[in-house]
Amino acid sequence: MVQGIKKLIKKMRIDKKNQYLFRSGWSSQSEEVPNVSGATSAYWSAANSDGAMNEMDKKDLKDEREDKKPIDVYKEIFSEEPKMDLYDLKQQIKIVKRRRDFLKYELEQQYTDEEEALRFLEARSRYVKYKDLFRWQVTNQAKIDQLCKKYKVRMVDFAGYYKTAPMEAIDELEKFIKAYEKIRKDKPVIKLIIDDGGKETRKDPILLTTSPFGKWYYVLGAWDKEVEIIDDLIYKGK
Repeated sequence: MVQGIKKLIKKMRIDKKNQYLFRSGWSSQSEEVPNVSGATSAYWSAANSDGAMNEMDKKDLKDEREDKKPIDVYKEIFSEEPKMDLYDLKQQIKIVKRRRDFLKYELEQQYTDEEEALRFLEARSRYVKYKDLFRWQVTNQAKIDQLCKKYKVRMVDFAGYYKTAPMEAIDELEKFIKAYEKIRKDKPVIKLIIDDGGKETRKDPILLTTSPFGKWYYVLGAWDKEVEIIDDLIYKGK
């Protein structure tokens, strides 16, 4: 039994080195863009051997980003929607399935990329029928990273900051999910871009959702409104 565990650990270490096997897809787990560009490396360079920083060193770490609200800059993340290859999707699906099955049954390798590709291809086979339901602007991870490096904003999971989303955001999200469910059986990953300061209930969020068709996001909107009724009852004691 001990030898079996050792072999398993050894295999996991080998697999971890294989970048192909660990390419990341969409994730419903926490994924936050660092709120200060380069702060992590600067922190450890200035830290003592135990990771603690001197007070003088802390003063040198300044957030050089511009202080802007997400709603004021959200249009900067807009990008062109990728041109999807809709030609002979049945053949594309057939090729990817064959590759996945070979990796799964013959090599006993992970095949998460192939599974994700199949989900995108199968969704694209329904694109022509439902494309009019997806009229939102789009963005991608590179654009989001640029925004978070330039301004004092960061991307977070919706679940952790849902309190900042006004009813208009919930309405738009409900509309998107209804459209998404016509394309795929799973759920989209929902993200917010929020400001790094201010009240915990006033983050002026940008609402993002993953596309069912490929590796990009739909931008559902941006708001700077309080959450009506809930804020009054819970936070203002009215």
